[in-house]
Order: sequence, then structure tokens, then C-alpha cells
Amino acid sequence: MPLPRNVSYWWFVLGREPMLSAAEIAAVLSLKNIKITPTDKILRVVAPKETPAELIKKLGGTVRIGQELSVGLKLEQLKETIKKELLGHENKVNFGISWLGQESEPIIKKLGLTIKKELRAENISARYVPSEGDMLNAATIKGNKLIDKGFEFLICQDEDGYGLAKTLAIQPFAEFSERDYGRPGRDDLSGMLPPKLAMMMINLAEVNKKNAVLDPFCGSGTILSEAMLLGYTNLTGSDISEKAIKDTKINLDWLNKELNKVKLFTADATEISKQIKSNSVNSIITEPYLGQPRKGNEPKDQIEQQATELKQLYLASLKEFYKILKPGGQIVFIVPCFKIREGWVRVIKNEVEIEKIGFTFNPLLPNCNFLRYWRPGQFVGREVWRFKKS
Repeated sequence: MPLPRNVSYWWFVLGREPMLSAAEIAAVLSLKNIKITPTDKILRVVAPKETPAELIKKLGGTVRIGQELSVGLKLEQLKETIKKELLGHENKVNFGISWLGQESEPIIKKLGLTIKKELRAENISARYVPSEGDMLNAATIKGNKLIDKGFEFLICQDEDGYGLAKTLAIQPFAEFSERDYGRPGRDDLSGMLPPKLAMMMINLAEVNKKNAVLDPFCGSGTILSEAMLLGYTNLTGSDISEKAIKDTKINLDWLNKELNKVKLFTADATEISKQIKSNSVNSIITEPYLGQPRKGNEPKDQIEQQATELKQLYLASLKEFYKILKPGGQIVFIVPCFKIREGWVRVIKNEVEIEKIGFTFNPLLPNCNFLRYWRPGQFVGREVWRFKKS
């Protein structure tokens, strides 16, 4: 079995878009040159100072945080290490196992039942909570109290065998869901930015919480809401739609009326420099208008025409944003992409169009000027871009 090490490692279990999730973690923890691929399920880092319970609430793209127990284990060593953890528990203990390998591993599915059987033979009471797929879902973990009074063990495959961790914190899925579907001001037709993605965008902006942050396409206020919850105190939102401004205020008050000090006003993003002073904003974090809702049967030329019109809107807005940003001010900006049979119709295909305005790209990961957020089956994806005023 590998020798104990003085350094403690945590596993961050990545969400559906692992590259974007990893970029967010790197931004929050100030990690440099992380290595990640689109198929990775975990990011392994030296344990930071914050507690897992505190940190998981600040990350939109991380579904678990676990403490590494060992790496390089053979199957028998893996089983014995899990049993040792369970034997240290005084009362009857519930436990489950989640597999984080690239492909399903049938032998891992049998491992939990084997451990339960062996513990019973030693007159030790343990309840094994099986998973329907490779991973236990968050509701099962919470319902069976696997974090507070039991264990969820995380297993991955490494170069020398198996790695093992135990879950310390899970994403507060119910809270995200309530902020998404429970908010009173909604406009489903114009599209709804998921709160998890909004939180990821805020973290990717890497802006001080006291600095001036603007969302000039605030919609129903998702970015402003998540920023307010994260502790940002100098927030401004604008939108061309009066209804959007009303919805934003309703949602912010619903979330925390006492905390709501957000400045709101109606404005056209392509003329926003008329209402905000030059060189006064530290960061702009926004999802602009993404176009007409799609049904999936639109002809390609219609989609390309919409992409052209959206590009004109975005470039005109970015020219205005350049005026009001402070030197070095950063933008995190979503650009839609449209799924068709042949692939994707993209709105901004050439970074030079943005660089001509005066921005320089700040890659989210090495050699990645943007990262895509997309749910299979949807007709519209989101490209998350980050650039700053030169």
C-alpha cells in the first residue's frame, strides 16, 4: 500500500462541462497551468485553506469535493482501505460508492456488496447504498445522510491501480434549483441563464468583491443574484427591457431584500456609455440576447442570418463596453452557438474582430479563448469568453 504523505489532496468532482468547471476552480484557487481534458471527471489539487462546506457553495461547476485517502491501490487494497474507514465508525454506518473512471467498471459495482458481506461476517453492521449508474446522485447521498453520518467513497483509475477518496461536501443542488425555478420573476421565452453557470462566470471574472461590476443585459437578474449571494457589494444592472428590470428587482428582493443594494436602470447596451462614466467599471459579466427561441427545424440560412444580426449587436455593445471599462478591466461574455445537423453555426468565428476593438484575450485555460456550455438535445449552446481592456 502506498506510504502516507504529508500533503493532503482534494478531489473536485467536475460537472457536465469538465473544462469549464476546472477553469472556475483554477480562477477561485489561483491555480496555474492545470492539466485537464474534456473527458476528465476530477481535478486533484492540494487541499486549500477553506473548508469543503464553504468552498462548495462558491463553485457552480463542482458537484463534489472529496478528501483523497490513497492512490495506486490494487483491488484488494482498495477494499481493505474502505473497510478500515468503516471500522472506525462506532455505530451502524451507511456507505455508498461512486465510480469516476472513463468507462463503467462492473467489478466496482460488486465491491460494495462484497464489503458489506465481509463486515457482516465480522458482526459489524453496515448498510450499503447502491447507485443506479456509475455515481450516486445527490438526492440519494442527502437522503441517506452519507456525508453527515456515513460515507460516499469516490474511486477512480490511475496509472498504478485505483485512487480512493471520501466525499466531504456535495453541491447544494436544492438551493440552486430553488433559485432557478422558484424565483418569481421569470421570462422563459427569452431564455433563462442557469444559476450554476452564472456563478461560474462571476468566478471566472476574478474581480474583487468591492469593485464595480456591471451586467448590461441583466434579464431576470441571475448574474446579479449570484454575485450578491457571493458577497459582491458594488453591483449594477441594466437592460433595454423595462420588464427585465422589474423582474430583476423582484428576484433580488425575493432572494434577500436587506442585502439588495443593486443599482438598476433601463438602457440600450449599444449606447450605455451615455449613462455610465468612462473608465469607471472594473468588470462586465453578462449573457446578452441570444436570439429567437429555436424549435430545431429552422433552415440553415435563417440561423446564419440570425447569427449575423447577433454579431452586429455584440460588436456594437463591446465598443461601448470598452469606453466604460477601466484599463485592464475584464469581461466575461456569453456568445451563443446554434446546433445543426452539420455541426455548429457560430456567431463570432474570428477573435480578431474583438481584438480590433482594443481587447486582449485572457484564456480560460491554456490555449482556450472560450469554452462551450451545452446540454445534449438543446439547439443553442453557450460559448463563454473572457477578455480584458488593453
